[in-house]
Amino acid sequence: MILAFKCECGNHVDFHAFGDRDEHGRQWLELEDDERIAIIPGKDGFVLKCNFCKETYRISVSTV
Repeated sequence: MILAFKCECGNHVDFHAFGDRDEHGRQWLELEDDERIAIIPGKDGFVLKCNFCKETYRISVSTV
Protein backbone atom coordinates (compact mmCIF):
# COMPACT_ATOMS: atom_id res chain seq x y z
CA MET A 1 0.00 0.00 0.00
CA ILE A 2 1.13 3.53 -0.71
CA LEU A 3 -0.53 6.59 0.80
CA ALA A 4 0.49 9.84 -0.93
CA PHE A 5 0.57 13.38 0.47
CA LYS A 6 0.90 16.31 -1.91
CA CYS A 7 0.99 19.87 -0.56
CA GLU A 8 -0.33 22.84 -2.52
CA CYS A 9 3.30 23.98 -2.98
CA GLY A 10 4.12 20.77 -4.84
CA ASN A 11 5.90 18.91 -2.03
CA HIS A 12 5.14 15.20 -2.42
CA VAL A 13 5.70 12.48 0.19
CA ASP A 14 4.70 8.80 0.09
CA PHE A 15 3.91 6.57 3.04
CA HIS A 16 4.73 2.90 2.33
CA ALA A 17 3.55 -0.29 4.03
CA PHE A 18 6.56 -2.59 4.34
CA GLY A 19 4.80 -5.61 5.84
CA ASP A 20 5.56 -4.95 9.51
CA ARG A 21 2.40 -5.49 11.55
CA ASP A 22 1.19 -4.57 15.03
CA GLU A 23 -0.45 -6.95 17.52
CA HIS A 24 -3.80 -6.55 15.69
CA GLY A 25 -2.38 -7.47 12.28
CA ARG A 26 -2.41 -3.91 10.93
CA GLN A 27 0.48 -2.82 8.75
CA TRP A 28 2.68 0.11 9.77
CA LEU A 29 3.07 2.96 7.29
CA GLU A 30 6.54 4.49 7.06
CA LEU A 31 7.54 7.81 5.50
CA GLU A 32 9.54 7.80 2.30
CA ASP A 33 11.39 10.98 3.34
CA ASP A 34 10.79 12.43 6.82
CA GLU A 35 12.56 15.72 6.04
CA ARG A 36 9.72 16.84 3.75
CA ILE A 37 6.87 16.61 6.26
CA ALA A 38 6.31 16.80 10.01
CA ILE A 39 3.60 14.78 11.74
CA ILE A 40 2.34 16.48 14.89
CA PRO A 41 0.07 14.38 17.14
CA GLY A 42 -2.91 15.96 18.88
CA LYS A 43 -5.64 14.85 21.26
CA ASP A 44 -8.21 14.12 18.52
CA GLY A 45 -6.03 13.51 15.46
CA PHE A 46 -2.85 14.85 13.95
CA VAL A 47 -1.45 17.64 11.80
CA LEU A 48 0.71 17.23 8.71
CA LYS A 49 3.07 20.17 8.27
CA CYS A 50 4.91 20.76 5.00
CA ASN A 51 8.55 21.47 5.79
CA PHE A 52 8.95 23.52 2.58
CA CYS A 53 6.14 26.09 2.73
CA LYS A 54 5.04 25.46 6.39
CA GLU A 55 1.36 24.91 5.40
CA THR A 56 -0.52 22.67 7.86
CA TYR A 57 -3.28 20.12 7.29
CA ARG A 58 -5.35 18.75 10.16
CA ILE A 59 -6.69 15.19 10.13
CA SER A 60 -9.16 14.39 12.87
CA VAL A 61 -9.57 10.85 14.11
CA SER A 62 -12.96 9.72 15.31
CA THR A 63 -13.69 6.60 17.30
CA VAL A 64 -16.15 4.18 15.79
